[in-house]
Amino acid sequence: MKRLIATAALAGLVASPAFAQSYQYSPAEGPYVGAGLGYSKLDNNTFDRLDSAGANTDDSDTGYKLFAGYQFNPNFAVEASYLDFGDFEANAGSEKLEASADGFGFALLGKLPIQSGFSVHGKLGMVAWDGDLNYRDSARGVSASLGEDGTDPYYGIGAEYEIDRIMMRAEYERYDISDSGEDFEVDLFSASLGYRF
Repeated sequence: MKRLIATAALAGLVASPAFAQSYQYSPAEGPYVGAGLGYSKLDNNTFDRLDSAGANTDDSDTGYKLFAGYQFNPNFAVEASYLDFGDFEANAGSEKLEASADGFGFALLGKLPIQSGFSVHGKLGMVAWDGDLNYRDSARGVSASLGEDGTDPYYGIGAEYEIDRIMMRAEYERYDISDSGEDFEVDLFSASLGYRF
């Protein structure tokens, strides 16, 4: 029994360096996580009509995202994210219309390394979104709420700089959300910080 334990311990000691070597950090591959903050802008026909009719519309807000990904080689990665696009609203007298949306995205990234930790990338994916629309007329005491969800495509471009496992990223992403025959296009301009394991 003692011989078996000693053999197992020796095998573990011999295998440890090989195990550690197989999981060494590489800037060209491996997992990463990050968070981003940015400017979110909504393009929607209903909001445009309300704006043309004289309503006070606010079709932009602060958006943010959390993401995690895995880079397989210098040119290809996959990424999952949680996104909050912020709140958008239109006011006309006592009437107020509010819209908000968040979602989970999954994307493929094609990366082009330039030099010294700098790279550019393109992104193509799908977002599973959840949106809320709230209407209120304070003068008449009337209110209504509508919640919708769906899955739609998104795409983006960006640039990234990495130094000592820290990733700094600037991105533009376009989310094409469609529901009940109406399109909601959300543009997200963001700056992110991440860490590569």
